[in-house]
Amino acid sequence: MSENVRKSPIKTANRERALSALLSSGSIADAATRCGLNEKTLRRYLADTDFQREYKAERRVVFEQNIVRLQSLHDGAVDALERNLTCENPQAEIRAAQIVVESCRKDFETLDILERIERLEENENNK
Repeated sequence: MSENVRKSPIKTANRERALSALLSSGSIADAATRCGLNEKTLRRYLADTDFQREYKAERRVVFEQNIVRLQSLHDGAVDALERNLTCENPQAEIRAAQIVVESCRKDFETLDILERIERLEENENNK
């Protein structure tokens, strides 16, 4: 929608409700039910460049908040894995060991990638 076109308060409220419902729903149909708007309206909103931009920005905020929540669970998850490494249940011990090894591998890969990116950025800045 053009920035020159002013949105009515009702349309703005509907878009806000639609945005909120889309962020908390698994489908457009579910979002339409939650916010009381027609699916066709939500699809029209999603086709709008401004709405897409706002939706993506809000989705990123939600995603980042969920990452923070996951990080807060990390210590307890590591404790649970550690307990299960020696719980005398071979299946649980093997699965815990697999998770620990795989997580460590991924963490090292991530650190390596971050270091490479930092070096590339540093080299680019020094040019």
